Amino acid sequence: MSPARTPVLLADAGYYGTLAAARTLGRYGVPVTVIDPSRSAPALWSRHVSRRLRCPPFGDLERFVRWLVRFSESNPKHVVLATSDDVSFALAVHRDSLGDRMVVGQPELASLIRILDKGRLIEDARAVGLDVPDTWLPQSDEDVRRSAREAGGALVVKPRTQVLLSTHGKGAIVDGAASEVFAGYTRFCRLNRYGAALSSRFPEATWPMLQRYYPKAMDGIYSLAGFRDRSGEHFAVLGANKVLQRPRRLGIGLCFEEAPVDAALAEGVRRLCERVGYFGIFEVEFIREGDRSLLIDMNGRLYNQIAFDVARGLPLPQLAYAAALDDHDEVARLLPSEDRRGEEGARVFCNRFGLEVLVGAKRLTGRMSRDEAARWRAWCDERDGGMVDAVADRDDPRPFAFEVAAQVYGYLRHPLSFVRTIALDG
Repeated sequence: MSPARTPVLLADAGYYGTLAAARTLGRYGVPVTVIDPSRSAPALWSRHVSRRLRCPPFGDLERFVRWLVRFSESNPKHVVLATSDDVSFALAVHRDSLGDRMVVGQPELASLIRILDKGRLIEDARAVGLDVPDTWLPQSDEDVRRSAREAGGALVVKPRTQVLLSTHGKGAIVDGAASEVFAGYTRFCRLNRYGAALSSRFPEATWPMLQRYYPKAMDGIYSLAGFRDRSGEHFAVLGANKVLQRPRRLGIGLCFEEAPVDAALAEGVRRLCERVGYFGIFEVEFIREGDRSLLIDMNGRLYNQIAFDVARGLPLPQLAYAAALDDHDEVARLLPSEDRRGEEGARVFCNRFGLEVLVGAKRLTGRMSRDEAARWRAWCDERDGGMVDAVADRDDPRPFAFEVAAQVYGYLRHPLSFVRTIALDG
């Protein structure tokens, strides 16, 4: 690769995956531009960011794309990596508008929607031999009633896609008679709306799915994260167990532990990528239920705990950047050998500030015992030497300061909402 490296553009400065990518690519010698509607999102203030710019909200797709086109016309060529489902969808839909001034490191829309729409993903996963939860894909009120009668037991009302979803809600657990399931389903639809750019192109994806709920989803999530190049020749994965999430029943991971790669699942993921035509960074989640591994989600973009996998020797942002520029030799050089580990010997990932807030709030509301709180704090202390934090970094301290300030401000501004969320969290 040339010493004068092509700049990279990263959006969603409040996401931990964006911060990890900014740090990784900045240390790699790439000029990093970060854009966000906010002025205080943590990744904007990393010492590895060359430029920080304000842009329209990513959910306002047309305004955001117009801004992006203007940026591309008045700036040097940039590589742009997908940082969220909204951004990924915008790049795919308006790829031609960006011309050759933006190098988009992701597949085209026809392939991408098969990842972004969990209904399609479930069908493709079944087709390549991966196990999935019992799933119903209603397209009418009568479908919902019929599915509820057939299913019985606890179910998850789950968005088929997060693209342009007003709340970015993960889902809602419903249990009881079919009438109660139908009521929970319609309530979820009422509270969660989609933008027109999604609903006009893929109306079927705006109907939430119903999926069997497994209690192991609280602490039995196994993930395979990695990279596949366009040709399929280069494919690498690492394994991890999500051991704590917030909310506890359906949420974003706070704590992960290193886990061996399940070779059979990894081969299934490889087949899935080939079937849908996906290349780039990915993370695939499975619920471990007895001897079954049930695929529940796939992220085709930067993801929450990507810093953990970088520390373990898989430089995913660099791989995505080099692949976008068709630098095949650099991709081959960056790929680790099968047994390569990160120099720091990192074995766990934690959003430690988020964990302390969760534990403290649950103790305050009586939702966590003293012993369980002590167990999670001991979990952190015992692994401190091999821990990758979501935000804190001694070499790059400002993002952590902005993260803490933003969270504290949010708690003080909406204290009752925060306490209610913690109290209702199982």
